[in-house]
Amino acid sequence: MKKWLLLAPAAAAVGAAVFVALRKRPETPAAPKAGKPAEKAKAPAGNLKTGSYSFISGFRDAATVELTLRYDADRFTFAVVEDEFLTDTSASHAAILYGEDFDVQIEYAGYYAGENFAAFSTAVAERYQGFGKVSYQGVEGIRYYDGDNLCLCFPAGDDAYSYLLVTVARAKDNDDPIDALVEDPNLSALLGSMQVAIRR
Repeated sequence: MKKWLLLAPAAAAVGAAVFVALRKRPETPAAPKAGKPAEKAKAPAGNLKTGSYSFISGFRDAATVELTLRYDADRFTFAVVEDEFLTDTSASHAAILYGEDFDVQIEYAGYYAGENFAAFSTAVAERYQGFGKVSYQGVEGIRYYDGDNLCLCFPAGDDAYSYLLVTVARAKDNDDPIDALVEDPNLSALLGSMQVAIRR
């Protein structure tokens, strides 16, 4: 009993000293929480190649619109096709990117008479589900869902007659929800690299 009485104050003193020492230690910054690293916002640069897709837009003042984009040749195969499209189209030809998780079809589409991209966007918002605005590294457009496909539309530069329709279809073994494709880093890298030139 006497030993316990002697040890208790000593233990209390040691505990108080440890507490004071811990309080005086400089605070170490907390380790960042595990999660997606910032680089995941963009697909890592790989075997980059440039794909090109052009079309004639307009009538009396027709112009050639040329779209270029960069794609990772280790992840995608690029082709401009006149048949065997991914999805139905009224365009004479389309650019196709075949990938592991998804395929992409890029085509031109025309405005109705007197329409522009803003009016077209309003009509899309009224007709389709999942409407929203998108921005990929400064490339601005809109999105909506057409069945199982993600559709993205972008102005074709300052062309007054046509816009670009990008249809994204999941691979057969891709079980991710369709809306997950909107921010897919590989799709973001593709669309963020798009550039349009117009020759009149």
